[in-house]
Amino acid sequence: MKTSRKFLAIFSLVLLASLVFAPAALAFDGRSGDRIVIGANEVINDDLYLAGTEVIVDGTINGDLMVAARDVIINGTVTGDLWVAGRSVTINGAVGDDLFSGAAVVTLGSEARITDDAFGGAGSVESKAGSQVGGSFLIGAGQALLSGDIAENLMAGASRIRLEGAVGGDASLGVDSHDNYWSPSFYLGPDTPAMPSVPSGLTFGEGAKISGSLEYTSPAQQSVPSSVSTQVQYRQPPVDAQVSREISRNDGVASSLLDNVRRMIALLVVGLLVAWLFPAWILAPARRLVERPLPSFSVGLLGLVAFPGLWLVALGLIILVAIIFGALTLGGLLGSSLALGLSGLGAVTVLFFLMLGYLPQAIVAYIGGRWMLQRLSPASADNRYWATVVGLIVLAVLISLPIVGGLLQLLAILVGLGAILLVLWDKRPQPAPAAVQA
Repeated sequence: MKTSRKFLAIFSLVLLASLVFAPAALAFDGRSGDRIVIGANEVINDDLYLAGTEVIVDGTINGDLMVAARDVIINGTVTGDLWVAGRSVTINGAVGDDLFSGAAVVTLGSEARITDDAFGGAGSVESKAGSQVGGSFLIGAGQALLSGDIAENLMAGASRIRLEGAVGGDASLGVDSHDNYWSPSFYLGPDTPAMPSVPSGLTFGEGAKISGSLEYTSPAQQSVPSSVSTQVQYRQPPVDAQVSREISRNDGVASSLLDNVRRMIALLVVGLLVAWLFPAWILAPARRLVERPLPSFSVGLLGLVAFPGLWLVALGLIILVAIIFGALTLGGLLGSSLALGLSGLGAVTVLFFLMLGYLPQAIVAYIGGRWMLQRLSPASADNRYWATVVGLIVLAVLISLPIVGGLLQLLAILVGLGAILLVLWDKRPQPAPAAVQA
């Protein structure tokens, strides 16, 4: 099998997105709450949708089960497909068909029995000794520790992979052999669940066995014992990825300097364009930020945190409208509503992140540049172009500093975004005053 690591990464992102959003939008057809428990003696003869903070399933679901929660534990039996997404997902029971999982940490316990295929998109995927996947296992993750048995094929792309169980078919793996391993708490947040320790690169335990062929892609060739597989094929990453890796590793200082120069040029170009074409988007938020710095920071933080939730609500409404059209057998409207809704949501998302990447920094830079020019060259202080240029150059230098630079950039984004939101709030339509009777 010639499955590339890039395909696995893209697949895992798409899978994780679909798992996180679709169940949340449909969960109102089932049960929701902070803590949902399906008791051991409870039998549900229908498809079930669950959404909550903590979900524990000890009973039997005779149908498909879709779950979206922070922490999910499946100890019972699901006779159909299991779709599950959360911060931590643990499967200790039986799944009668396919498993689709997306989370920071996905764990198949020693008693887990997946009848058909399993799909995992996560920061960490672990299948413990004794677990069984009756079909193929497709993984896109930061790391993978596979001690259970896989009846058919294994396809995985991760920074670190350790195989300790048996694979009944072929294995196609993409792995990073270098030690510059990502920090789970940095990428997934400080509240990341505990993850197993996985050695660097591609490694094998004493019980590892691949009945078919092993094909793996890695920057460096790995040691594969003959007891694991007699049909081993090694592939190097694409040339562009390999060259980029070597440049980054051998010329880190020059590469970092080049990145900083590029960032400065991008900030200057975008900032000057906004100052020329849309000056009000810099001047009005800048005045609001100077007048109300603390509220700007608070509103910016709230806006940054609230955007993902609003995004989910919008996506849920789009899906809900499509479901209604589908239930009414309005097939043409179903496709049109999905196309228009998803296209509009995608456009809004792109515009939001483009704005977030440049406009708040331009606002903060204008304020800083004007403050400096008032002390160095008062005659130029009122020129928005000079103030923006001077401020952006200084800001680009400051945010290029290690550690401190990242904090300064985040602070600039928060206060700038908050000032923009405050301006938009002030411009909202005001209700007409009530008529006063004589």
